[in-house]
Amino acid sequence: MSDTANIQFLWSSIETAEAEGNWQAACDAYDMLAPLVERDPTFISRRALAVLHAGDAPRAATMTRKAARMDPDNTHVLLQLGKIYIAQNRHAEAEKTFRKLLTVDPDHVEGLRRLAQAIQVEESGRPEAEDLLNRAVGLEPENIAVWQQLGAIYGNDPERYVEAEEAFRRALDIEPELPSAIHNLGLLRRFRADLEEAERLLRKACRLSPDDSGFAFSLGSCLMYKEEMAESLEWFRKSASLDDANIAAKVYTAFALFLLGRMRDGWIEYEKRLKLKELQDLNYSRPRWDGSPLEGKTVLLLREQGYGDNLQFVRYAEMVADRGGEVILLAQNPLLRLFQSLRGISVVLPATPEPKHFHRFCPLMSLPLLFETDETSVPNDIPYVSADPVDVETWKQRFAPYSGLRVGVAWRGNPGHMNDRFRSSSLSEISRLFDIPGITFFSMVMDRAEFESELPNGVIDITDGFGDFADTAAAMENLDLIITVDTSICHLAGALGRPVWTMLPRGPDFRWGLTGTDTPWYPTMTLYRQKVLGNWSDVYDQMEKDLGEMTGNRT
Repeated sequence: MSDTANIQFLWSSIETAEAEGNWQAACDAYDMLAPLVERDPTFISRRALAVLHAGDAPRAATMTRKAARMDPDNTHVLLQLGKIYIAQNRHAEAEKTFRKLLTVDPDHVEGLRRLAQAIQVEESGRPEAEDLLNRAVGLEPENIAVWQQLGAIYGNDPERYVEAEEAFRRALDIEPELPSAIHNLGLLRRFRADLEEAERLLRKACRLSPDDSGFAFSLGSCLMYKEEMAESLEWFRKSASLDDANIAAKVYTAFALFLLGRMRDGWIEYEKRLKLKELQDLNYSRPRWDGSPLEGKTVLLLREQGYGDNLQFVRYAEMVADRGGEVILLAQNPLLRLFQSLRGISVVLPATPEPKHFHRFCPLMSLPLLFETDETSVPNDIPYVSADPVDVETWKQRFAPYSGLRVGVAWRGNPGHMNDRFRSSSLSEISRLFDIPGITFFSMVMDRAEFESELPNGVIDITDGFGDFADTAAAMENLDLIITVDTSICHLAGALGRPVWTMLPRGPDFRWGLTGTDTPWYPTMTLYRQKVLGNWSDVYDQMEKDLGEMTGNRT
């Protein structure tokens, strides 16, 4: 076969392989073709694209950089290189590449969009990203991808949800049956607590793209907020089956099982959380403890996730010690002093000791599985932490001038929490309780937002005395009641055995179940459940009534 015929045959083979998505075959054909054709930037970049699809992004980037050096003003090559960098999460290099592309062609719409994509990963880059996208949509008003990206940027700010919805609807005006736009609009409606419309849109997206794991997960989440747990569980399981790498779907499968009252099954599934990127460091060069008798061995218990999680599950430390071992507890700095009061703990540390100092390790939230915890066997020997008596006396003197029922309130949690938009209330909403006579209220909200910086008359801010959780615990020992949303405050109060009323949003966290006013985790806790997502009125109605009865009965 002549070189010309061979070249034609190989090009034909490449085109067939690329059309079929057989990228390894395409790469093999490119390898054979390379010695027979002139090595120009177009050929190199096209070959790099096949290499990328075959799974070798670093080699594809190297090849595309070579093409860009050979033809530095080739916008096609620069666009490809920047996109490869984004796929590798090399956003700084992607930004540099796209900016170079825009010096060649300032009105390159895809270049503008991709530069916005590269810089919007950092919050500081979002204003410029928004400007770039508005410029792009001005140049090309029918560009669906730009409208979707604008909607995503607006959707990061609850104050701009209306603009986000407008952007997603513009995309749907252009292509009404576009699954991704329907899904994004459905997510936004859930964020805005419109669960019925969210469900309708998300079901439609799942019908249009039945094999999309992310769409199935979003529908499962929506149904969880609606507390339709049986079907929610089905969608989480489907999401996980469609994409084995979707660890979030597996974790939420556990959440659904917990909320269905299947705690034992939930703990088994919840172990898959350890595959989440943020928890993958919870492994060490020592064997993991399997619950067997320790016979004098030392176990390192690993902190994980939020303060509330550690406060709730540290109760198991004493049970570990009862298996015949020494217990080292790893804790966040604000919990160190408080956790020194735990029974069964040999030492509490802020940082991981060298492996030579322990024989086994176990993540704290894996202990319920090892101890086969179910709804009837939750360990609730309360209190299991205690405040320093000297600190308690100090707070007693601070509270001495205040008469009547002393009530601590926390209407907000950490704003960085993924569900804070629904789990937190507001100062304006809780203020209706402050008019009840016979009560002095004390704010326990740390780092209040500027718009809530000024407290109503008669509400006392005591957070200046909260250096750590031990200080907060000492204050709680002098309060008659704590009223709080679902944040670390409720767990601390419950662990101390203090009377605490916990406000739960619709579709609550996995540990609270779906019904009832009490919880096996904390015998002194009363749960107040939201009936409509985002609406705390019913909760405050009931608390107002209950507080009135308390003050009326108080002597």
